[in-house]
Amino acid sequence: MPLYEMFCIAVHNQRSPTNLRQLVDTLTNTVHRSGGVVRKIQNLGLGLTLPERMRAHQQYHTHGDHFALHFDVSPLVLRTINETMRRDPMVIRWTILKKGEKVADLGILNETSIRSVPVPRDELVYQAPFRYRRS
Repeated sequence: MPLYEMFCIAVHNQRSPTNLRQLVDTLTNTVHRSGGVVRKIQNLGLGLTLPERMRAHQQYHTHGDHFALHFDVSPLVLRTINETMRRDPMVIRWTILKKGEKVADLGILNETSIRSVPVPRDELVYQAPFRYRRS
């Protein structure tokens, strides 16, 4: 199965991050149910100011939560993930990049997946902020 990396900007909820957790859980469950493997989940920043006002689902957004998801999945399931992202009102923007055909192609050997190692939610959050650079 090919290895993919997805970057996503989700709607920022100031009161509670539960909607973001539900979005990530939905994506990871879709990958796991199809026989895929989630390699890494990265939080790239919560409540960051977007570089410009973005419109999604008939609403304008100025702040967003950024995260990255690395996963192995078949190309057919990738369509399901794209449909999920397109229909979810929590998603502002997303992009999926193909990293390689096999994990061995990337030089990553003996890497354990999140599915095989129980990790508390607090440790899944990466605290370094993601910043846009204007050219």
